[in-house]
Amino acid sequence: MPERLVYEHTFEGLFVRGLAGRISPAVKERLRRAGLDLERKLLPAYPFETWVRCVAIVAESLYPGEPEEVSYRLLGERMVDGYRDTFTGRMMFRVLQLLSPRRLAARTEQNFRSGNNYTEVRQTDEGLSEVELWVNEPGPTRYIVQGAMLATLRASRPGDEGVGVDVLDFTAEGVSLRVSWTGEP
Repeated sequence: MPERLVYEHTFEGLFVRGLAGRISPAVKERLRRAGLDLERKLLPAYPFETWVRCVAIVAESLYPGEPEEVSYRLLGERMVDGYRDTFTGRMMFRVLQLLSPRRLAARTEQNFRSGNNYTEVRQTDEGLSEVELWVNEPGPTRYIVQGAMLATLRASRPGDEGVGVDVLDFTAEGVSLRVSWTGEP
């Protein structure tokens, strides 16, 4: 199995744009020691382990006392908000806004694969306005996937308060999510 890599624009979406002005110099130094130097040009890709370490550092720093599932989900939302401001993100969201929630969910693997080299997704339709997704995201970063999916649905359906992404179950290999929405299938 090839090394899991997370691409530059994913790091840019979260650490440079999504968290702009929120990372203290002390946290920047901790990130540098963990393999992410925000004072230099980002690398084309980083090992998954670097992603995990860096996300843990900012989750602990920005959301002290919050459970991992909350802090990581919030970071997933911030990542998508920041990613939308990148060149790749702007292009991708132009397409995503044209899709129904079901088709958006069906593109989850492709969307996440634009930011890494490892995401695998299985989708099961559960009704007119609900699908179940299994994503091979291990550990606490599963909640980043949850937050990213939620922010993506919200961005594609502005004003729709009926969108939801809930963690149903998880194992060491991945997470099962329920993606739901109101209105059109």
